[in-house]
Amino acid sequence: TALAGTTAGTPFTVQVTVVAGCAINSGPSGTIDFGSVATTSAAPADVASSMSITCTNSSLYTVRFTSTQLVTGNVNRTMVNGAQSVGYQIRTGVTPIGNTAGTGLAATGTGSAQVTALNFHINSWAPTTPAVLTDSVTMQVDF
Repeated sequence: TALAGTTAGTPFTVQVTVVAGCAINSGPSGTIDFGSVATTSAAPADVASSMSITCTNSSLYTVRFTSTQLVTGNVNRTMVNGAQSVGYQIRTGVTPIGNTAGTGLAATGTGSAQVTALNFHINSWAPTTPAVLTDSVTMQVDF
């Protein structure tokens, strides 16, 4: 049989919207432990760790760390046990990483995993009695 003609319908659009995205591949986990140190000793050495984040190519993002204990100046954190406290910072190199978007570590995504070395540094050491001092920290990526 022969076709009698052709009729065109209304054009339609096929679309996908691609948005920026980030994934935390790895970060500090478990317990960052400065070890057992006498109250009369010097502050313990820094503890090294790292984080790996993958964000969409060319997208801006900020890594920050929120804490359950007091954070002063957005970068000086506190480990506590009762009234006793020890101050510390989470750093990349010697630069502290804060707990707000404005004081966090800003970067640009490459589409591949970006690994950043971290240092946990005691910056206020004056313990008075034996105790285990702690803080609970969460890594957050804003993009």
